[in-house]
Parts: sequence; structure tokens; C-alpha cells
Amino acid sequence: MFYSSKQGARDALERFLPRAGLDYARARNFDYGLERRDNVSMLSPWVRLRVMPEWELVAAVLQQHSVSEAAKFIDEVCWRTYWKGWLSRRPTVWQDYCAELAAEQASLSEQSRYHAIVSATSGIDCMDAWTRELLDTGYLHNHARMWYASIWIHTLKLPWTLGADFFFRHLLDGDPASNTLSWRWVAGLHTEGKTYLATADNIQQYSDGRFNPQIQFATVPADVSRSSRNPLAAPHQRLAPLPDSDRVGLLLHEEDLSARNWLGEQVTVHATAGFIPQQCYQTQRIAQSVFDFRHNCLRDALDGSGEVYTQIDSVVAWAEQANITVLLMAEPSIGIWNQVLPELQQALRNKDIQLVCQRYWWDDHFYPHAQAGFFRFKKAIPAAIEQLAVEN
Repeated sequence: MFYSSKQGARDALERFLPRAGLDYARARNFDYGLERRDNVSMLSPWVRLRVMPEWELVAAVLQQHSVSEAAKFIDEVCWRTYWKGWLSRRPTVWQDYCAELAAEQASLSEQSRYHAIVSATSGIDCMDAWTRELLDTGYLHNHARMWYASIWIHTLKLPWTLGADFFFRHLLDGDPASNTLSWRWVAGLHTEGKTYLATADNIQQYSDGRFNPQIQFATVPADVSRSSRNPLAAPHQRLAPLPDSDRVGLLLHEEDLSARNWLGEQVTVHATAGFIPQQCYQTQRIAQSVFDFRHNCLRDALDGSGEVYTQIDSVVAWAEQANITVLLMAEPSIGIWNQVLPELQQALRNKDIQLVCQRYWWDDHFYPHAQAGFFRFKKAIPAAIEQLAVEN
């Protein structure tokens, strides 16, 4: 379903573009099943890696549709930026999630219902179908994700962290911000007092009659009082400007595969390489199919300009051999890179190589607005569209 290349993303975009306006707004909530996905873009695995970055996607849509026609699609694209900005200003939410997840995993042997759900043997037709689709394709329709999380949390009373982890390990588009915070939203933790309770009627209607669940749906939210609440947002931190150096290297990674373009416009790059932290993926038990997709997309983004490394030692050896004094990379998002980045930074420092992170204007524009909910955040969208118009 998803080719590990920029060309695969472009082909998918071309197929979707005619429907990105009012057609998308009308039909986007319907999950018609694997055989009919033309009502949604199916671009999220590439957008997550920025094979197809948000700004490039919005600009392409606006070449065929007016802002008002494409408003709903643009909102959906910007949700991913909102989640990333929100988590970047509250990094302890990710840390708390990891700690709570570890505690729940320690008692997994007692969660027989959990094992039935994740093996698609629960006997709940819709849940088993969605689980099989997730495991087979690495994708689920967004509405199905909401139904799944709601049944998991509120009806089956399973820990939300285990569900978020299951999605995170198998979704090609799963990132720590979008995935974790979406599960927190369904649970009622992201916007306190607001939960999402799935119903049989809603599932039957928006699955186009494919499912008619015969289970007793929860009518009151599950108790998630053990989970941490939202901390106050930290101030948005601007990154330091690029230091002067005559030997700059570029390290491309799976959090932003567009960086070779926008960082390459700022400085002369003498050597380029790619890095995906394989050990971290293994520790997180992320599916091999997810790792392979991202690894191959990274190789494609390099387009023969450098090697892809999976170990920190190999990156450091390459930088030494290339006589790099400053190694430049896009700022990774909060998540599995939290541990990788300090280790990489220290290993390079031991060889007198400075690691410098930069952030594209899109993120610097939006992150300060990820203060509360999305509807306040979206007020920043018109200014971003104006900037895209200037660039294009």
C-alpha cells in the first residue's frame, strides 16, 4: 500500500488532489474498508516522516482548491503539527506515559483480554477486523482509530497506555505526539472532562454498514485518574543560529526527511549521511515492517548522497573520516529520540564535533500556538498559508 519513496508519495498525492476539497470534507469520516480508501488521502505514513512535509502538501492542495474548499483537509494536516508542538512544550507527558506503560506491561500476564484483542481473537468483529488491518497494512482510518481506542479504554476497561503502545509499534504513521496524545484525548486526559465514547449506531453508519457491534458500549468514561494530568506549557524555545564552520556535515534522520532540502539551502554541506536508531526501535519493540519502511524512505531521501547508519558509533566514525567539525540535523520530535540525541551529542563531543539542531519555519511558526486546544491553535493557519504563497 505504501512505497518507501518520494515518488510513491507524489503518486498518491496526485491521485488524491482532485478530492482534497469539498469531497474530502463530506466523506472523510466514512471508513469503507480496505477496498475503498479514495475518500481519504492515505498520505500520513509519508507526512509523518516528512517525505511529504506538511507545507508541501498544503501548497499542492491550494493549487487546485481554494482555502475555503480545502479548509477541512488543511486542518487535518495541521493537527499533526499541533500534536508535535503541544508535546514539545510538555515533554514530561511523554516521560509519564513511558513510566505508566512500563508499569502496565509488568502486569500484562493478567490481561487476557488484552492478548485477545491484539491477536484479533476477541470475538468482537469490528475490533478483530481493525486489528488484522493494522497488523497487515500498518494503517487504520482515523475514525476507526477513535472507535478502537474508545472501546479499548471505556468499554473493555483496558489501560490506555497499552493501546497507545500497540498502535505506536504497528502504525507506519505512528509518532509519539499524534499517537500518544490522541489516545489521551479519547481517554479524557488531553482536554480534561472531554472523552470520546463510541456507539454502535455511529460505527454502523460510518463503516457504511460493514459493522453492527453487538456489545454493551460504555455510557460513562473509564476511570483514568491514575494517569498524570497536563502540565503547564513551557515557553517556546528558539534554537541557536548556525555556528561558523568550514566543514559542515548533514545528518538526515527519519523524523524529518525534508531536512536535506531546507538545511541544504542555509549552508554549504560537505558530507551527508543518514541515521535511524535501530537499537531504540528494537527496545520499543516497533514492528520490523515499520522500521523497514522508515529505513527505506531514509535511503531514498539520501538519493545516493550518503550511507544510512543504524548505530551511533558508525555515525561518529563517518563524521571523523569526513573531517566534519559541525554536524547539522533537523530537531527531532519528543519521543524515542529523547535518549538517542544526548548519546549522539556526547559521542560526537568526545571527538570535538559539535552537533547542531535546526527547526524549519513551519514549526517555529506553529509551536508557540500549541498552548491549549486545537481551535485556538488553528488561528495561526492563515499566516502560514500566506507564507506558503510567498514561497510559491
